[in-house]
Amino acid sequence: MKRLKTILTIFVLATLPALAQEDLKIGELFYNEHTEKFKSNPKGNIRTGRDYSINQSLVSEISIQGQHLKPYNLTLFRSVTFENGETMVKQIEEWIEADSRDAYDKEVGRLKGQLYYGFFCLPPQKGKRRYLFYRNAALQPNSKDQSLTVAYMEGYATLEQLKEMFK
Repeated sequence: MKRLKTILTIFVLATLPALAQEDLKIGELFYNEHTEKFKSNPKGNIRTGRDYSINQSLVSEISIQGQHLKPYNLTLFRSVTFENGETMVKQIEEWIEADSRDAYDKEVGRLKGQLYYGFFCLPPQKGKRRYLFYRNAALQPNSKDQSLTVAYMEGYATLEQLKEMFK
């Protein structure tokens, strides 16, 4: 019985990061047939990769949790960058718009009638602040960068702390 409880506890703890964006549409970006499980690491988990493509766009995914984020007052960081996001823009913009409806604070920039960037403070969950960031570099005038990036962060950092980190 004790062994069963231990196994169940490990299973529950291992699946908690997977639930982080469960209530968000953008969670689809982080959980699909191409993503892999975190690799075990005593200091936390880091997964990076440039190993798959969706709709002819090379995708870079970064997932970090644990001790690596402690200096930033975060507990989870996830980002997905599409090198050529053109094929995914419409779908991702719809997800961002849906997820940001409940944001209690937001900073948004539009170019050519499309969402160029957005930084959204989502309602806290289980005592942790949650943030969503979006950037479509292809909309920048004369840009050779065609990337589209979505990042999700959670932890105890304030909006001011995050803005200072991303200067």
